[in-house]
Amino acid sequence: MIEEIASQWAAGLDRGILPAERVQLDAWLAEDRRHRGALLRAQAAMSMLDRCRVLAGAEEDETANDDTPPARAAFPFARRRLLALGGSGIAAALIGALSFNLWPRATTLGTDTGEIRRVPLADGSLAVINSASELRVSFTANRRDVQLTRGEAWFQVAKMPDRPFTVTAGPVNVQAVGTAFSVRRRNGATVVVVTEGTVKVWSGRETDSAFVTAGQSAVISDAGVKVAALESETVDRQLAWRDGRIVFEDVPLAQAAAEFNGYHAMQVVVDPVFADKSVVGSFQTDDIEGFASASAAMVGGRVVHDGNVIRVVP
Repeated sequence: MIEEIASQWAAGLDRGILPAERVQLDAWLAEDRRHRGALLRAQAAMSMLDRCRVLAGAEEDETANDDTPPARAAFPFARRRLLALGGSGIAAALIGALSFNLWPRATTLGTDTGEIRRVPLADGSLAVINSASELRVSFTANRRDVQLTRGEAWFQVAKMPDRPFTVTAGPVNVQAVGTAFSVRRRNGATVVVVTEGTVKVWSGRETDSAFVTAGQSAVISDAGVKVAALESETVDRQLAWRDGRIVFEDVPLAQAAAEFNGYHAMQVVVDPVFADKSVVGSFQTDDIEGFASASAAMVGGRVVHDGNVIRVVP
């Protein structure tokens, strides 16, 4: 039922929805943390079908007449049929059948500063890649390996028990069969947040692994693996970037500015007097001016523009 509703919303978003429908969609997404993943899978399925259609030379022509060849008409029909059927299993099977030969076995996927990409993978999984990040994807008949060389990504993994899905970030390994989780490399540590299912993490010997379940995070560093439970609101804040937002809850301004700076060439520089002052709020990742102005007001400062720098000063 969730997948069917998600497919209907994906179709609506594809054609455009009204403000009232957007309110209904936001409410549905807030009901259950599984809803967002289901919607992303449905959108990924649509995206992959479109890509297959283009690669097969079947791009639709808006001026096509009744003589349109069957090969060109097949993909729009398949797209509509997929949305009518719904279901992640159907989407994964279709994506796998159509796309495996369209992907090289080793592929590099990256984002520029400020860019967030949703990329359907050849096995039916989905990767959402954060700003200034890079993945190297290598799939074989027996394994699914992804190397996170920098930045952060969230994965919705297609269930294939005989082909483990492993993300490597430096010395850290995160392995899943069918689940959803994010991996982030930052300040010499790797942070894993699990939103669905269970993953296994280890650094060095696999025999020293730990299991992390939905609603938990793991910080892996030289000090070892530290697993902690997270409130659902905390998970939502940490992964809000997938929707182009950054959410702060009593975060020191210097830390908040560093987080925002990762999405922009323009940078926010905070006067030391305000560095430890806390800020709160939800901001669009592309609105650095709004973030700087609102934060300055919260801490009792003001904004000064200096070339490609926005300064928060007394």
